[in-house]
Amino acid sequence: MNTQKEQRYLPALRAHIDQMLNNGWKIISRSPLKLSSGRRTCLVMHGMLIGEVD
Repeated sequence: MNTQKEQRYLPALRAHIDQMLNNGWKIISRSPLKLSSGRRTCLVMHGMLIGEVD
């Protein structure tokens, strides 16, 4: 039995990003985190998904 405490920061944001990745988005940068799908790009900063640019 694994009793380790969850240490992820902002698990709801992580779950949303995991869903984006499952839907075909790709990580194009890790610092800051940028995700891309086609011509759309999202940026994650300060624990928020900042926006999407077409």
